[in-house]
Amino acid sequence: MTPNPGQQQSDLYRPAFVHNCLAVLVRAHGDLSGSSLANQEEPSITGLIVKRAKEVIESEDAEPWMDHLVVLDDPPQNDQAERLGKKRPRIDIEFVEARRGPRPRFHVEAKRLYRSDSLGKYVGANGLGMFLSGTYASVWPSAGMLGYVQTQGCADWRGKLADRLTKDGADFHACKDEEISSPGWSTVGLEEVIDSCHERISADLGRIKISHLLLDCR
Repeated sequence: MTPNPGQQQSDLYRPAFVHNCLAVLVRAHGDLSGSSLANQEEPSITGLIVKRAKEVIESEDAEPWMDHLVVLDDPPQNDQAERLGKKRPRIDIEFVEARRGPRPRFHVEAKRLYRSDSLGKYVGANGLGMFLSGTYASVWPSAGMLGYVQTQGCADWRGKLADRLTKDGADFHACKDEEISSPGWSTVGLEEVIDSCHERISADLGRIKISHLLLDCR
């Protein structure tokens, strides 16, 4: 029997793939003017970041590991058999590594962080909850949440997020044997990424690790 993609990507390769995907997002964001993003809606910011990310990985001086990396903006997902055609849910950003055999994918859901109820939406049913329900990334062991910080600062929101995920861990099906942690990356822009582990609502899907990356869009 052929193992599913989640099993195939559970080794040491997967964290490196996740790191590279997030590094591309950080680089793309760094090339954009922060002030131009301050009042933009999430789809607009995501569109600009993905556009620049494509330029980064397709540039003449792209690093070798970018050669087979593809980034998609708002692609439809087919994880739920009952939702077809235009009813298919759409992930904000999808990375695909073009190679022979099952192609690794990394899904990223993005939310704005700009007012008092923003964190609730970030961790809510249409944010983090989309991964817990298996609507997104159902066969993959990890995924990403992207926060566009438009008020206060990244450190403020990161603290609130960590507190919320810890305090209300049961609400988010937090893994009992893993706490909020840092992957320990030294790459510029990724030093403050935090990881959270969650048991998906369907036990058959197992657990998923979420990497949380906040970008300053003020």
